[in-house]
Amino acid sequence: MIIDTMVFAYALLGVEGFREQALKALESADLVEIPDSLRAELVNVVWKWVKTKGLSLDLGLEVLQDAEALIDRVIPAQELWERALELAVQYNHPAYDTLFIAAAELGETQVVTFDKKLLGTFPSLTVDASGGLVDRQ
Repeated sequence: MIIDTMVFAYALLGVEGFREQALKALESADLVEIPDSLRAELVNVVWKWVKTKGLSLDLGLEVLQDAEALIDRVIPAQELWERALELAVQYNHPAYDTLFIAAAELGETQVVTFDKKLLGTFPSLTVDASGGLVDRQ
């Protein structure tokens, strides 16, 4: 399964109302795959937490290390970016999200996400992480 950035963030930052669902989604995935762009997105989320929520730099670095330990496969954006652009233009959806969709297409799997817009735009290629459990393929 391709795991969306916020699934990692909610699980590892302990976001109330989402943490348990995110943890269950991560635990239920047979294979945790990401486009390499997730690292840039996640470091930005953690930076925002350091800046606005008082998360210490040391804890922020631990979050990044914990995320890395959960990842089984990283897909280079170079393998995805042309398809991601096509999807972004076709569906008028941000390209940073369509990188995840392109990765799902490539791997013949789905993206686990909390993103309602992404779920609505790409229903056959996404799984709602709000359910907490991911159907194993």
